[in-house]
Amino acid sequence: MMLLVAGIMIFGVVFATAVSAASGKAHGETYQAQAPIAVIRPNAATESGLKGDDVSSVKKYMSFDEYGTYAMSMQQIGVQQPQFSIGVSLPMRQTGSVKAIAGTNDESAKKTGGETTLYGYFDKDGITINPWGTFKTAQGKSLDYQAKDGKSVLVSEAFAHKNNLHIGSTFKLGNPETADTYQLKVRGIYTYTEPAPAGHGSDAKLAKDNRDNAIYAEPAVLTSNKLLDEKPKGWLNPRYDVGFKLENVDQYKAFAQAAKSMKLPKGYEISSPTLERYNDRLKPLDSLNNVMGTVRIGLYAGGGVILLLLLGLALRHRSDEIKMDMIIGVTRARIGWQLSLETLLPTIPGLLIGGIAGALAAKPLGKALAGGIATPAVSACWMAMWYSIAIVAALAIIAFFRAVFARTSRVFDERRADLEAAQSLFADTIKQKAPNTNDADNGKSNDGKPNADKIHDDHASEDDTEAQA
Repeated sequence: MMLLVAGIMIFGVVFATAVSAASGKAHGETYQAQAPIAVIRPNAATESGLKGDDVSSVKKYMSFDEYGTYAMSMQQIGVQQPQFSIGVSLPMRQTGSVKAIAGTNDESAKKTGGETTLYGYFDKDGITINPWGTFKTAQGKSLDYQAKDGKSVLVSEAFAHKNNLHIGSTFKLGNPETADTYQLKVRGIYTYTEPAPAGHGSDAKLAKDNRDNAIYAEPAVLTSNKLLDEKPKGWLNPRYDVGFKLENVDQYKAFAQAAKSMKLPKGYEISSPTLERYNDRLKPLDSLNNVMGTVRIGLYAGGGVILLLLLGLALRHRSDEIKMDMIIGVTRARIGWQLSLETLLPTIPGLLIGGIAGALAAKPLGKALAGGIATPAVSACWMAMWYSIAIVAALAIIAFFRAVFARTSRVFDERRADLEAAQSLFADTIKQKAPNTNDADNGKSNDGKPNADKIHDDHASEDDTEAQA
């Protein structure tokens, strides 16, 4: 039992320490080393005021030139070669070749500009800041940002299923303001890897706000079809989404401060989707770390108490053995050393087995419980081992002093009590059988007749006296 308890205790505390170390590193060194992408976007209140069926909402979009103004702040914080990720979105009308997934409260294309949304990204980092969530290519190929055919796009699985589209299928979308149509080709079919934001999934009121109706295109699709007009009108006014690429978190904080000092447009704020996504990934690890922090304290305290109780049970019936050892001359120190060894022999192997098992299982176990984030054993886990060894050492010391402080006066206590009881019983027996003293002295028995034994004894005494003479 002591071996089992020691093994469970060290296994748990080693794993808890590994989780704590992984959480500390994730929020410290690894977090600081992130290369965040900052964006300037409407806050929640402003976003809710951008009506998808009101063309005047496009006036609230930040222009590309405005983004360029804030890009200058990157040079103020020491970024020598600023890097950007640019995304452009436009509503597009469905045609006879494809139909969008309907919204819960759709309006006509004349009001909304169309039933789908065409997204154009100029590099792969644009996908990481996609406001509708990151996605992956489930079938076909991902976008080629250097291609020039001006047709290749990605469609969602739901959109492809509704319109019976496959890799290589072609379809047409219509211009939001004119009767022009554009032929596109399915290069790949994508699926989202994150939950849909509120109002952009199956709960979208307008079809174009449903993210499954988003068509992700290569840059050439926008440029070759002349969808980026210098003087756009109505729904052809594109909505830009510019990401400012930074090297680390400190640089991101400096950029945010510099941009705010330049006065952001009313209703806009600075954020980093990449950092937010990173922190979201850490939530399972943080929850596990909170739980294991409490478990670790419980294991130390509970394990120590249980081991102490087991030690007490082990020493409870050793009193006679200790007494006998002391009777035959074994020293207290020798007896204490024996008891200490008997305490260490089961607990030390338990610590070794549990510690090794905990170190080996920490990484896969943490990965299973922390949302895929591994929690490998680190040097800090040795501290858990030392604390456990200290608990075991304390038990060994307690066992040692059990013999050292054994009271010598108690060695013969039970025998002395038995002797006194026997003497008392013997005295009572003699007293009960003793004859009447006066009658015996007069040479008479109890019935008044001469006592033959007394006369015989008197003669015997006289003969003894003569013999001694």
